[in-house]
Amino acid sequence: METMRIINTTIVSIIMFVVYWFSRLIPKKKGLWIFGAWYGEKYGDNTKYLFEHINKNEPDIRSVWLTRNQFAFDLINTKGYEVYLTYSLKGFLLSMRAEKFFITVGIKDVNRYAINRKDVIMMWHGNTPIKKIVFDDTITRNNQSFLEKLLYLLFPFLGMTRFDGLATSGSEEASKIFQSAFRAHEKQILLTGYPRNDTFFELNQNAPLLEELESLRITNTSTVIYMPTHRKEGKGEISELLDIDLNVLNQSLKSINAKLFIKLHFFHLKNLNFNNVSNIYFITDDDIDQDIYTVLAKFDMMITDFSSVHFDFLLTKKPIIFAPFDKEKYLTDDREFYFNYDEVTPGPQAGNWTEILENIEKFIQNPKLYEAERLHVLKRFNKYTDSNNCQRVFSAIYH
Repeated sequence: METMRIINTTIVSIIMFVVYWFSRLIPKKKGLWIFGAWYGEKYGDNTKYLFEHINKNEPDIRSVWLTRNQFAFDLINTKGYEVYLTYSLKGFLLSMRAEKFFITVGIKDVNRYAINRKDVIMMWHGNTPIKKIVFDDTITRNNQSFLEKLLYLLFPFLGMTRFDGLATSGSEEASKIFQSAFRAHEKQILLTGYPRNDTFFELNQNAPLLEELESLRITNTSTVIYMPTHRKEGKGEISELLDIDLNVLNQSLKSINAKLFIKLHFFHLKNLNFNNVSNIYFITDDDIDQDIYTVLAKFDMMITDFSSVHFDFLLTKKPIIFAPFDKEKYLTDDREFYFNYDEVTPGPQAGNWTEILENIEKFIQNPKLYEAERLHVLKRFNKYTDSNNCQRVFSAIYH
């Protein structure tokens, strides 16, 4: 199966190799900017918020979104923005002429076969990474087969190579990490803040789940969001993270008037096979229009493990519980960390769901617990705490 995948990739790559180099000869159209996110499968994250900001405020820029996902296509089209399928004829032609590309994960977010790397702005899909990424992630890189490494060497549009573009960051800590992870120079990293974090200060989004959260607020039901990071880019097992009888957990949540919302990582969403019960709900992309930041600020507290999402959630000043159930295994088999975990997790660390429930109840009674620790980490990893991130990014790159 793996061999056939590599053979198919090789055949397509040979054909697209010509397109890739030909696209570099095409004159670029100033003011034509291409946006994408999450391998072309989602409409969300930092690129979404900059895309909408430019559409609303910068008429001199032609902003175009490329996607491979029909739901995302229809959503963007309904909003009245310009959108095309990534590998359509229009997707190729516009990509060849584009002045700039904006991505969150990698060049597969857009049309990777017609991209000029020097025009790429990496906006990232997290805050300051806790787990090591890209060139710093030796575990993942060492697990690549010889054939995969050879393909990445021969066909530069397949994987991440030395980064020639720009990257945005939200803190000095993130800037240093991105320099190392992308093998970039200091001048390539723009300390602007992350556009998606504007939503914490100007929540003007619309998503189906907002109505549910508002109704729970009216009844004084505490809302808790659990956002574990992925395991092995979606190839790892996550069922052990919910190693508890959900009916028992549900009854415990009811007894303290709390509802748990579980948002699995993008890599695991397609394998979602859990059932909802009265006080436990598994969030789907349809609930949030593919973007958790449409609703994230509305939750009363967060549970997470090794994701950097808590650095964003700190902007709400609300409680966070950490659930590093499999930390030692994760460090050995999945990713190493950039930081001492204890120093960047301003909240209680739970070893099981019983301890999580105990901490949820404590925070319901006193949400100011760990407040000083949260403020300290907030300042360390968020240089800006306002709604001007989109404007700062635009000002930094528009010339």
